[in-house]
Amino acid sequence: REHNRIARSPPTSLPPPDFPRPQASPVRMSTTSMTVRLPAVAAARRLGMAKSAARGARVHSASCTVSLHPATVAGSSRSATRLRSSQPRFRPSAFPLAPAAPRRRRHGAALAPRAGWNDFEWGTATVVSNAPAAKEGGLHSIVVQVDAALAKGYTKPGMFVQLRTAEDGKPAFIAIASAPDAASDRFELLVKSTEGTAGELCALPAGAEVGVSPVMGKGFDLSGAPAAECSTALLFATGSGISPIRSLITSGDLKGRDVTLFYGTSSPAVTAFTDEVAQWEAAGVKVVAVTSPTYVQDALKAEVENVDGAKTCAVLCGQKEMTEAVIEALTAAGVPKEKCIMNF
Repeated sequence: REHNRIARSPPTSLPPPDFPRPQASPVRMSTTSMTVRLPAVAAARRLGMAKSAARGARVHSASCTVSLHPATVAGSSRSATRLRSSQPRFRPSAFPLAPAAPRRRRHGAALAPRAGWNDFEWGTATVVSNAPAAKEGGLHSIVVQVDAALAKGYTKPGMFVQLRTAEDGKPAFIAIASAPDAASDRFELLVKSTEGTAGELCALPAGAEVGVSPVMGKGFDLSGAPAAECSTALLFATGSGISPIRSLITSGDLKGRDVTLFYGTSSPAVTAFTDEVAQWEAAGVKVVAVTSPTYVQDALKAEVENVDGAKTCAVLCGQKEMTEAVIEALTAAGVPKEKCIMNF
């Protein structure tokens, strides 16, 4: 381009007089050849191949021979600087070197099943009985019979199963209310009738079959709070959260401890297992019944001054607000947070 510019320029733009005047034909003109290595797109543009550049040449670089007038060569330092600064920057996004590969999912891992919760084979459970567990509120006590091998997976109070009423139905997570018993193939469940699978379960008659998962969850792990260290056990439950707490009480795992249960519901009419409270108290469990407008955490505050934090553990199941407030009050009283035990 520099050569052609000089050849076509008017006399006023001719090279300095100390160089020979170029001939009429640029071919016979005294020139100097030099090889300039440019990026592919820049080289294509310098040679007038803009269309090839737009299509994205598949070479990474190219060499081109440019014929320059000696005047241009003489000012090589300035010309080279101008030449380098005038090169367009190669942007792969604008001129791809190869067809773009399909974009991979950025959140593909989130689509994978959660280990232990979805990667299992469904079994079948048969409804043995289905009866109201409270006068009001839609709570049902449902007993199901499961395969013996599945029943052996229930080893600790606080564990749960998934149930579904159809193969393509959304499962409900239900805590087991009965105590672990290796000799039994029946689970007692406390289910609240709500929209969806839970409501469908509460409507099933005896003899109906449902899908059931293996027994899941860690349960209430008391190994970090043995009776020798924690002679006092405080239990906290609200609503249907009494289900796994009931399995703990009836399991015998609390023997040798001073046990108090704070059980909160909106009213006595919606309270489950009221007919068992006398049995629990006979077994040494003090029951503090809490109904609205009082909250379980408020009932604890009246007793927290008598708590010996070094010898106390707590087991909780219920509303998040309740568990958080109770744990805050207990840790303030000196109970280590790791001894505030939950089943998830």
